[in-house]
Amino acid sequence: MFNQEFLESHDIIPAFMPADLSTTANTGDRVNLQNYERCTFVLLASIGTAGDDPVISALQHDAATSGNSKALNFTRIRHKVGATDLDTVGQFSLVEQSAASSYDTGGIDGAENEALIAVEVRASDLDTENGFTFVSFDVADVGSNTQLGAGLYILQGAGYVNEIRESAIA
Repeated sequence: MFNQEFLESHDIIPAFMPADLSTTANTGDRVNLQNYERCTFVLLASIGTAGDDPVISALQHDAATSGNSKALNFTRIRHKVGATDLDTVGQFSLVEQSAASSYDTGGIDGAENEALIAVEVRASDLDTENGFTFVSFDVADVGSNTQLGAGLYILQGAGYVNEIRESAIA
């Protein structure tokens, strides 16, 4: 009996490595969703300074580099937020917003807490008719105070299952 492993139908790619979110805008690498159904962006952020809340933005692109870019709207954000012990927060909470291409974590005190934030988009949300098959997520500069963070992409629903898949890295 075949037992499909997680990484045979999914992929995990760094959007950006651990960095101080206050030094500059944190631009996520582009990933190609041409062979996947969904992309979940995960932001893991440490405690920062009140008011320096991370703002997450989503973009779609028609090329791996350069090319054309435009906003990618999303409505659902899941998060785990904890003052010091994020590992004790059991379930994700759900925030729903009107369709927008960004989410300001100020409403969940994103700077005052440790946070694990996930935003999911579907490949079908992209303007594929005009060649937009790449996606990226960015986190704006949070301000002048140090706050560590890292971003990951989890790609789901591979168009084919294989032990070694074609890379989605742009």
